[in-house]
Amino acid sequence: MDVSVIFATCNRDTILKNTLDSLINLNTDQLEWELIVIDNAVKDQTKSLVESYIPELPVKYITESTPGKNNALNKALPLAKGALLVFTDDDIIAQPDWLNELYIGAKRNPKFDIFGGSIRPHYPNVKLDKRINLSHHSISSALVITDPTLTEGPIRPGRIWGPNMAIRRKVIDEGFIFNSQIGPNGKDYIMGSETEFLLRVNKAGHESVFLPNAVVLHQIREDQLNLEWMAGRAFRQGKGNIALFNTVKSRQLWGAPRYLYKKAIIHKLLMYIARLKNDDKQFFSHFIRYYFLKGQIHQCRRSPSSSST
Repeated sequence: MDVSVIFATCNRDTILKNTLDSLINLNTDQLEWELIVIDNAVKDQTKSLVESYIPELPVKYITESTPGKNNALNKALPLAKGALLVFTDDDIIAQPDWLNELYIGAKRNPKFDIFGGSIRPHYPNVKLDKRINLSHHSISSALVITDPTLTEGPIRPGRIWGPNMAIRRKVIDEGFIFNSQIGPNGKDYIMGSETEFLLRVNKAGHESVFLPNAVVLHQIREDQLNLEWMAGRAFRQGKGNIALFNTVKSRQLWGAPRYLYKKAIIHKLLMYIARLKNDDKQFFSHFIRYYFLKGQIHQCRRSPSSSST
């Protein structure tokens, strides 16, 4: 089999339906492929929805009751038959040539084993809080939108994101699976699931390439366009930053480096000053940084060995 498309879903049937509808329109006449949907909520209505697409899609519905996206993905790995495993999410809208572009791109780059494609936003028709700056550099990672200027070529594995990534089957055959301690699992989790996985794979000698013509749209939800959600996202990114990359040794205060507390206080003050001045751009910049730092502090205190002196 040429390609296995794999994604997990959890209590998002309305969004999931949009994703499945888009997969019907894929140009796959030249491909032998399968779709594996793992239900992490194990709900009868999700099962009925997915299986209603059997006449139109080569879909297999499976369940994983242990919470966590990565537990769900790991359940599918030994079942997938494709030479190329394509991972995505239940909130994308696939463009017609998406799968072909990934498959042909992989054939065009035989020395590479990891592939990433373009992720563009699909915004809801809602009025945006004026304090949210969609041009801020944090938005691309918060809403999972790839850099539109990227061209085909080698890329750091950390710049390939979950809604549009593929790996050769041989990587899984070497024993790599997803880390169940990282990634979506309820509301409070450590971000960086795909990054952690791809960094391990890269360390074993597997290189990455970007394929810009393999395009999916990310369905941005209305609840993602408010400050509360942005704060939670920045907080989780801060946690993930420490969990994946922290090697800094520094003097501690209450289980975290003292400089993190200092920076958090400064950004909190600057955030309030910006509000007093009605400077929305500065407010948002300090707002995101403050909650990112809070996430770093939280993760350091949770895992003090990662930042001990």
